[in-house]
Order: sequence, then C-alpha cells, then structure tokens
Amino acid sequence: MTSIEAIILGIIQGLTEFLPVSSSGHLILAQKLLGMENLHDYVVFDLVCHLGTLLAIFFVFYRSIISLFTEQRRLFWQVCLGTLPLFPLVLAIKPIKELFNQPENLGFFFLITAFLLWCGIRFGKAKEEKMPETRPWRDPLVIGLFQAFAIVPGVSRSGSTTAAARLLGWSYEEALRFSFLLAIPAILGGISIELLQLFLKAESALPQIGLVPYAAGFVTSFAVGLGALTWLLRLAAKEKFIYFVWYCLFLGLASLILLR
Repeated sequence: MTSIEAIILGIIQGLTEFLPVSSSGHLILAQKLLGMENLHDYVVFDLVCHLGTLLAIFFVFYRSIISLFTEQRRLFWQVCLGTLPLFPLVLAIKPIKELFNQPENLGFFFLITAFLLWCGIRFGKAKEEKMPETRPWRDPLVIGLFQAFAIVPGVSRSGSTTAAARLLGWSYEEALRFSFLLAIPAILGGISIELLQLFLKAESALPQIGLVPYAAGFVTSFAVGLGALTWLLRLAAKEKFIYFVWYCLFLGLASLILLR
C-alpha cells in the first residue's frame, strides 16, 4: 500500500464512517478498485482508520461522553442496552468476515441502506423531544438490533440506527447523537476482537505496510471525519437525508452492474 492509497482510503473512511452510506462497504469497494486482494488481510490498516474516526467522535461529543459518567447515568445504561445485541455476533465472526471478501454482494447491501434511510424519512416523525429520562427502555434495544444488522458491509451503521430512532419518534439531532454514542463501544469492541485475533495469527500472513501509510490513514480519517461529522449534524437540522437515499440507491445499482 502506498501513501497515496492510504490517504485515499483515509478520506473514504473519514467521510463514510459518519455519513449514512456504510464505511465498510466503501472501503471494500475502494480497495477492490485499487487492485488489492484478500481484503480481510488489511484489517490492521482498517483499524487504524477507525481509530482516527473514533477520535473525531470524542472531539465532537466530549461533553456528552463526560455526562454519561456524571449527570446522565440513565443515558449511560441506555447505551449499554443498545450495545447488547452485538455480543451474540462474536460467535459468528468467521462467516461475517467472509462477507468482507465478497465485494460482488455489496450492491444488495447498499440498496438495503437506501431502503432503511427512506423508511426513516417516510415513516419517521419526531413525536416529541425524547430526553434520556423519558425514553422507553425498548427504544435503545431496538436501535441496538439495527446496529447489529449493520455489521454487514454495505449496510450503514449510522444510517440504520438513525432510521430506527426516527421510526421510534426521535428527532434527527437526538437520533444522531445517540447513534454516535453507541458507536464508541461498538468500535472499541470491534478493535479489541480484531487485535486479539491478530495476536493469535502468524505475523507473516499479514501484508507488510510501512509506518507512513498507517500514519497517513489515521491523520486523514480523523481530519476528514471531523469535518464530515460536523457537516452531518448541520444537515440533520435541515432534514436533508433524502440525498443519501439517492446516493446509496445509485451506488447499489452501479455496484451490482460493475462487480458482477
């Protein structure tokens, strides 16, 4: 992997981690177009890019994160509840990872993302501002189930969780805020599992990537992710998510044609 390729992938990760268009699907698509084979072997680079976008979440939501442990303990337990559906997926790690090496299926999953976003727009309507102390405990669990489904590459995590929250009557702003708080344990958990598997894996089985591409991917994903997250929060206030529906629809159809 060259530094230019690392920067390209870092930009893609930074943009698509927060926009409801599936970062994993875009990374696989980009790596395939760049001629990389055995995509699951680039997991270390992907983890570095995810750390960059995770740092962007801490920068934007640091007040909300601090309040989880001080003022809003109920919100803390809601985030924990929303994370629970991810745990059974640990037992299915191998078949899930196989999906990451099958880019020909990305088109179907991009179309699923478009459908979920459309449902959130068409049938979702904020009934009232749902503060953490007034939310039913069912809501975080339902949103967590949608997040678990988004483990599939091409299905957007932020898109599916935001759509679920909208269907439950949340506003876009509170749906996105909860979605990205929910992303913190999800990303940290995924990184921990991958690092454990890498520790048990022969080092020679991994492609040799220099330190500069890793640094380029991390810095780029953080900087671009910070801008993308800030822009998305502004866009949510205007309820312009229909743009992402059309984008995922076009990308899904294009992927079905090009990759098959």
